[in-house]
Amino acid sequence: MIKSKRLIATLVLVVFTMSIFFAFSTAGSEKAKAASKKVTLRFMWWGGEARHKATLAAIQAYMKKYPNVRINAEYGGIEGYMQKLITQLVGRTAPDIIQIDVTWIGELSSQGDFFADLKTFKEVNLKPFEEKFLKDWCYSNGKLIGLPTGVNASVLQYNKEFFKKFNIDENTVWTWDNLLSIAEKVHKKDKNSYLLNFDQILCYYVLTSYIGQKTGKDWILDDYTLGFNRNQLIEAFTYLKKLFDVGAIQPFAESAPFQGKPEQNPKWLKGELGILWNWTSTYAANKAMIPSLAMTLPPRGNNLKNYAVTVRPSQLLSVNKLSKNAKEAAKFINWFLNDKQAALILTDVRGVPASSSARDALLKANKLDPEILRVTNEAVKYAAKPQNALSQNQEIANIAYDIIQQLAYKQLTPTQAADKLIALYKQKLSELKRMQSR
Repeated sequence: MIKSKRLIATLVLVVFTMSIFFAFSTAGSEKAKAASKKVTLRFMWWGGEARHKATLAAIQAYMKKYPNVRINAEYGGIEGYMQKLITQLVGRTAPDIIQIDVTWIGELSSQGDFFADLKTFKEVNLKPFEEKFLKDWCYSNGKLIGLPTGVNASVLQYNKEFFKKFNIDENTVWTWDNLLSIAEKVHKKDKNSYLLNFDQILCYYVLTSYIGQKTGKDWILDDYTLGFNRNQLIEAFTYLKKLFDVGAIQPFAESAPFQGKPEQNPKWLKGELGILWNWTSTYAANKAMIPSLAMTLPPRGNNLKNYAVTVRPSQLLSVNKLSKNAKEAAKFINWFLNDKQAALILTDVRGVPASSSARDALLKANKLDPEILRVTNEAVKYAAKPQNALSQNQEIANIAYDIIQQLAYKQLTPTQAADKLIALYKQKLSELKRMQSR
């Protein structure tokens, strides 16, 4: 009887042990199966050669770390990127991971609900990002639609050799007045040289900054009205015309092939153009072409009260809401922006990292360009509040681009340009308001 009880106890123990073993084996095999599941992601971005090279290296490092993941890179320039993206999003063929610009958020959101809410993914660590920066720039309709790749500041990139040639002090605090007067002296001294490498997009920066510093308002107000009056607009167009008249800007007839890509203008690369109004996130790529490049803050008026510099995310990385591998895409974005290994590969090709983890890794390794860090910190002191979505609307910008071009070709006077812009803006804003109320 005792032997029988012992035998039963032994059998129970064996069965129990085996059940535990099989349970752990099953769980382990499930984990291994999940880890080895083959995943293919598409990642689309724009940028210059330095950004492409670093991003491809980061992708390779990630695939080495996670052999089950394959990431197909889709990259190129900014020209036509947004139109291509909208076509893909509407046609449900967009990549899993998408680089977008913050100025597109309003328009993309009006086309549909395309992006996953990143704050819902446990794979994403938001702690390294400044909460206010995310709230100001990265949300749409309560959803965190992307994470910032970097902190981007609007700056003047200048060629130190050009400044030396024309005896321009690198410590110049640029104002609207001395920008005009120094530009005139440069062109008088050398008819082949121009202080400013500006296309119609950068002339739009002049227009909006010049007026914004006077009004302290959004370019377009939330009630679909203008954030400026006719006299202010005439004054801004008059200033812009003076820049063309004194030879501050290369004639558009000559620079036309490089509209939208002034950094590729041969005169800029040869040192015959001195200043490019651009972003800190493009500095690494542009410096690779012009080693003597440095940066300073944009021009200001006499009233510092309304002086404001645009400081915003370099870009956002978003996850396509329709991605079949959204969690894996979110996991990659988290690694790409927060991981030390990724930071040391990407360095500052998208500006100063927005993630404190990545930023600290670069500072510790002495891999953050001191020029980018210096000018970004300086810009933050004068950071403007984010412009509303209407002010960043691409159709609004396109209207201004066309009128600026007509002004440059002397087809319009400053007064005519102002009146035409106001008329077309009112018409377009009426359309946008009707669309919003539907």
